Amino acid sequence: MKYESEILEVMHQEAIEMYKIGVITEARMREYDEMCLSNPKTKNTPPVYANDNSVNVEHISHATA
Repeated sequence: MKYESEILEVMHQEAIEMYKIGVITEARMREYDEMCLSNPKTKNTPPVYANDNSVNVEHISHATA
């Protein structure tokens, strides 16, 4: 992934961690993608994060109260 700046890279990585544990929604994660990534591909495809802690949003379920 290519980021707009170093600070946005850090912010995006933190957002990924929050998304993994269910603190933020998929819609909010897409907002972070739009804000932080140089060329986000979130308009037509779900975000997929390829790193040591890969996330595929199709396999995440969020607990609801």
